[in-house]
Amino acid sequence: MPFSMDARLRSRAVLLGSVLLLLVGCAAPSARAPAEPAPEHWQALAKADLDAIHQLILDAHPGARDELNPGFMEWTETGYHAALALLPRVFNYDSMLAAVRYYTTGFRDNHLMYSDNIRPENALIEHAGWEVEYTGNRYMVTATAEVWPVALPPAGSILLQCDGRTVDSILRDDVAPFIDRRELPRTPTRLAFALSFLSLRGGELKRCQFSAPDGATLDLDVVYKGLTSDQWWDWFVAASEKPMPDRSNDYQLQDGILWIRASNFSLNPEQVIALDAMLDALPKLAGVRAIVFDARVNGGGDSSVGDRIFEAATGGLSYDTTGVEQLPQTYAQWRVSDVAIGEAEERVAQRRAQYGADSEQLRDSEDHLKALQDARQKGEIWVRQVEGPRLDRAEIRRRGGHLKRFDGPIALLTRGNCASSCLDFADLVLSVPGAVHLGQETSSDTLYIDVAFVTLPSGNGFMMPLKVWRNRLRGNNETLKPDVPLDFDAMDEATVRARVIEILSLPAESD
Repeated sequence: MPFSMDARLRSRAVLLGSVLLLLVGCAAPSARAPAEPAPEHWQALAKADLDAIHQLILDAHPGARDELNPGFMEWTETGYHAALALLPRVFNYDSMLAAVRYYTTGFRDNHLMYSDNIRPENALIEHAGWEVEYTGNRYMVTATAEVWPVALPPAGSILLQCDGRTVDSILRDDVAPFIDRRELPRTPTRLAFALSFLSLRGGELKRCQFSAPDGATLDLDVVYKGLTSDQWWDWFVAASEKPMPDRSNDYQLQDGILWIRASNFSLNPEQVIALDAMLDALPKLAGVRAIVFDARVNGGGDSSVGDRIFEAATGGLSYDTTGVEQLPQTYAQWRVSDVAIGEAEERVAQRRAQYGADSEQLRDSEDHLKALQDARQKGEIWVRQVEGPRLDRAEIRRRGGHLKRFDGPIALLTRGNCASSCLDFADLVLSVPGAVHLGQETSSDTLYIDVAFVTLPSGNGFMMPLKVWRNRLRGNNETLKPDVPLDFDAMDEATVRARVIEILSLPAESD
């Protein structure tokens, strides 16, 4: 199966809904950096990119030809014109991003995104001088600038309101349209980081109220100031910077618990070799009493990697197939377009480099490319990808579903970042009767998935889905809620392991 999240994006400065990711990779301007271009320059670039995205959606997005989703075309047009109306408020690079993202976030699709590739070295970050974090259902000041024209709230203060509006309403109306409009468990956390950044002229906060750590109520003016990326990093990021998580795929068998870290589904050739070694070792392990699939740091990639890990660890799922042809079928439709064919050509080259000239993965990609080319030659709109019968866990259980090589407890661990092929992996693990889902509610996907990355007139990139699922068990933008919620942020690894083992020792609840 092709990638459901383009791996090339992971090496680029893509905004994945977080202002931190938007800015972290920026280089600071030198003391003699040239002045920023005039607002008209950024307005023209925003207009060019909006026009290009609008046309790409019409020409290549499956939603533009999806008769089952008429609302898609409504936003394609109304959202485009609403974004164009924001252009007079664009004044710098970040506000150019905001105007374009107003359009892209309206599709509420984490596979349809406008990336940040061309940030100028001299671009300033318009900032309020303080930042908040969503914690314990409150918005707490985590850091402030060292020098500012007005008084700033002390770290540890709680933001109560601004200009007579609740923080939640400000985030919903003034921040989410430029970051992420989906209502997910992680959304307040992601949006809180963006509250102190000025997206567009006219969106300035004027006066905010805080509850200080000593209990005093502070009513403070808000003044925005341009920061270099070095200033922003030193004042707001460096002090709270956390180490990057280990995204390797590996396993540990201890006390009969096979703990498989399924952390990376976007592999380079060296990681493919390491994965193959793990897949070769897993079926040979003895004394396994329980299997834990740990996907806490997995954010997507190639869904076939998850399929192979599951197969190697368990032997795969078996059930009575009598009459399954009478069940509704899950399938996908790829929209035939130059964009899809170009992406398929790149995928063939990528698979050859990853897996080799004789690999099954390469043959699958070549077959997919040929199907798209043949369909274009015939003037067809869609290429159908057959997935199989639509089976939920209850139906699998009714058909005597069981793992071929393991009959003990199965657990899946997720955080809120689990999206794309991580969700496909979660669907697979949770299809096993008796499997238990532990941790945090996942992210979500629309029915549109498998992406292409297109460079726009500005030089920034646009990521767009190429296919639509039909009869998928998981609904449009549906999250997966854990059977047993666990706050991993409040637990060290030893505590996580102990808690998981404790849960697995209990009788499985009925599904």
